[in-house]
Amino acid sequence: MIARDRALLARLRHVNQHLGDVVLALMACQDGGELPADGCRALGEHLTALGHELVARADELDALDGQVVTATTRREVPR
Repeated sequence: MIARDRALLARLRHVNQHLGDVVLALMACQDGGELPADGCRALGEHLTALGHELVARADELDALDGQVVTATTRREVPR
């Protein structure tokens, strides 16, 4: 495992450890039962960015294995 992969997994571990706390904080900020838009947006953007990084790394690893990956297809590249 390379250092970049370790760092990505460490970020994922950190998010996993603190996600419950963030959700509780969002719940505590509810106004009349509605979640705060800014908190939802910040959390969504953070999770989306991490998800994009994981998918990008998977695509890089597939490319090393000779596969071409698109959003909807996966096929072998002729060698």
